Amino acid sequence: MLLGADIIGNLLIGDEVKHLKGGLVAVNTHLGWTVMGKMKMEKERHSNVLLSLHVSDNCIQDLWSLDVLGIKDPFEKKTRIELEEAAKDNFARHVTRDADGRYVVSLPWIQGHPFLSNCRNLAERRLKNCVRSLERSKNLGKYEAVFHSWQNEDIIEEVQNVADKKNEHYLPHHPVYKDNSTTKIRPVFDG
Repeated sequence: MLLGADIIGNLLIGDEVKHLKGGLVAVNTHLGWTVMGKMKMEKERHSNVLLSLHVSDNCIQDLWSLDVLGIKDPFEKKTRIELEEAAKDNFARHVTRDADGRYVVSLPWIQGHPFLSNCRNLAERRLKNCVRSLERSKNLGKYEAVFHSWQNEDIIEEVQNVADKKNEHYLPHHPVYKDNSTTKIRPVFDG
């Protein structure tokens, strides 16, 4: 398994390091003892391959399913037009107005669609880098002001505790600068 320097730091256990012959280093990780370093290459090259394979009956059955082969049953698959009609119908049936007079409607979820990963780690890392960059360029206050104005306009709201962890999702964002706009800096979200 080949791991980059960006990953190995998260796997380390303790601080014990063993220096081996040839300039290699052994460190204890969650995967067990791991050898790192540059190896001296000889003119002859040999390859060793270790393959570990676990196959369950479900995987084999999935291989033969028509969906995996790209063959769709026209009676089971909804067309794009049918999905658009279902979304319009959902909107018409469920649109309401709240106490403030704003329109409220549920999102048109596609049945059977897998859940999104929550992206929390990515969003937190991106936010830390974004804050550092904005502090250096002295634009953090302007960037925060955009979020505060969105919060005042009820476009976004702060979420305190998420009870249903499987349905939470974090959108990473980054600043975009535009000199010829009324808003010189604004967030752009991934997705």
